[in-house]
Amino acid sequence: MHMTKIIEKLSSIGGAISAISILLMTGLILLEILLRSFTGISLLICEEYAAYLLVVFGSMALAHTFKADGHIRVDLILSKLSPRSKMVVDLCCTLIGFFVLLYLVVQSWDQFYGSLSSGQTSMYYSKTPLWLPQSFIVLGTGLMVLQLLSKAARLFQEIRMDGCRDGAAGERSSQDRR
Repeated sequence: MHMTKIIEKLSSIGGAISAISILLMTGLILLEILLRSFTGISLLICEEYAAYLLVVFGSMALAHTFKADGHIRVDLILSKLSPRSKMVVDLCCTLIGFFVLLYLVVQSWDQFYGSLSSGQTSMYYSKTPLWLPQSFIVLGTGLMVLQLLSKAARLFQEIRMDGCRDGAAGERSSQDRR
């Protein structure tokens, strides 16, 4: 249980970073508009850094949104299932999501590490080291993997406990029949 609290805290920090990135992106775009309108001067980095901040927003919000049940979910099939069957299907879907996101973490890590080791920079005026925005993709998808793992563990435990309850209830009813 303690690990779940740590993962939730990290996800909340990711959500806060996501919110800050939106504020920074809004401020940057507003500053660019004001500078161009009143002075005719451009920052020359607005479009590039707004895109980087959008990446930070999207990737760092994943785990927090999942924790808050904010991702889109179609419950059409789940609504027809028994509570135990719902948990089993939810566990299966969570595990599929875990492996898909784990693959994304590995791929984004490869891209991040390649950019870091080669010193790759953006093609824009700023020549920003590309490992900086890529690091947020690794962090955000990594947090999502942890959040999915936490949910899978919780669902597995609930299914196991439900099975124990069903087993105990079955024993009692067979004893009652005797």
